[in-house]
Amino acid sequence: MKFLKQNHFWFLTGAETFTLGLIFIFSGNFIDRPPNAPGFIASVDDPPFAIALLIIGLHVMFSCFDYLHKSNKDLIVFILLFVWTFYLIIFSIHDFSAPILMPKFTTLFIFFIDIRILLEAFWSNPD
Repeated sequence: MKFLKQNHFWFLTGAETFTLGLIFIFSGNFIDRPPNAPGFIASVDDPPFAIALLIIGLHVMFSCFDYLHKSNKDLIVFILLFVWTFYLIIFSIHDFSAPILMPKFTTLFIFFIDIRILLEAFWSNPD
């Protein structure tokens, strides 16, 4: 539990990633496709993407029960930044292709998760 207390931020971010995968699996069509949006927008919540999110979330959460060496921490930061930035771009394209050019709550929420990951990566204790 000592390492979980030390790595609680990464554990919670892994749990958020895992939860996003669960939402994509249990909701049939979480991301709808606006009329002007590219076709790939509606496919990023399909089961292969959801399973990848589940695996990434579990890997991050289980990694937090042990000491995070610099290489493992860098890998976790890279994977989480990649995943959340990917979905930020997808949700932004979705929102700005919709008839009303206004970002939705999910896009803003993912934006702040992305910023939070960046700040923690740069300002946390380098090990």
